[in-house]
Amino acid sequence: MSSSHSDSDDEPGFGLDDLLPEPESPTPVPFSFATYEPPEGFSLDLRDDRRQVITRLVGSHPLWGHYLWNTSRVLSNYLLRNPPLYQGRRVLELGAGAGLPSLVSAVSGADAVVVTDYPDQPLVDNLRWNVDCNVPASLRDRVDVDGFVWGANVTSLLGKGKGKEVEGGKYDLIILSDLVFNHSQHPALISSVNALLAPTSSSSGPAPCLLVFFTHHRPHLAEADMAFFPALAESGDGWAYEQVVDEYAGAMFENDPGDATVRGTVKGWRAWRIQEGEEKGGKKCSA
Repeated sequence: MSSSHSDSDDEPGFGLDDLLPEPESPTPVPFSFATYEPPEGFSLDLRDDRRQVITRLVGSHPLWGHYLWNTSRVLSNYLLRNPPLYQGRRVLELGAGAGLPSLVSAVSGADAVVVTDYPDQPLVDNLRWNVDCNVPASLRDRVDVDGFVWGANVTSLLGKGKGKEVEGGKYDLIILSDLVFNHSQHPALISSVNALLAPTSSSSGPAPCLLVFFTHHRPHLAEADMAFFPALAESGDGWAYEQVVDEYAGAMFENDPGDATVRGTVKGWRAWRIQEGEEKGGKKCSA
């Protein structure tokens, strides 16, 4: 806390706060950049024949859009290793930040990709920059960027983007990357995915599903992070889910409290609507 005099002084004084004029406006924090290179053996159809995805990150943001999170890297690797989930299909990402998994899907065979974040202009504009920077002109009409508030009316997202028709204009794959830490928003996220995931696929292959990847950045709240899944299972017509990834990727911030291994391990889950004969709920991977 800044003060021009000590708390014990009775008379006002003059300090630096009194002498220096207020700046006319705060200096904007500059953009930063981060790259992603696919695992060995994989290639991406990127603009300018690059091998690396280049993501621009907003300089500073209360919604954490100024980092390329390790979770998004691990999720992108998982997508490349599991192409039936998105190739020739419609993909939606919520709370995308830099949009890395969306970009990887778009340049690796997805039929249509809609990438969204909170409708804050700097975030949405930055997503558009990342799409324009990475997606070649031949694929650009497959990608759409929009602002969306979780839990809001989904009409604006239905049928968005080109691609094979899905019942009601919904999606074969919905991506949630590092979102479940926001515990108060679990009901809104669940409402949105129930409204936006297609009941049946637009192509042959796996049933429409949800990928929920995250890291327990606050290990003492891991139980609250995981509460997303039982809540999802009881919603709509019921969901099943299974863990598909448990991978150490390194802690994002060295000095944060809690076990560094927990803070650096990415958990990945796939969820789908229960089919006849299936039970609600999920299971952990054995890896």
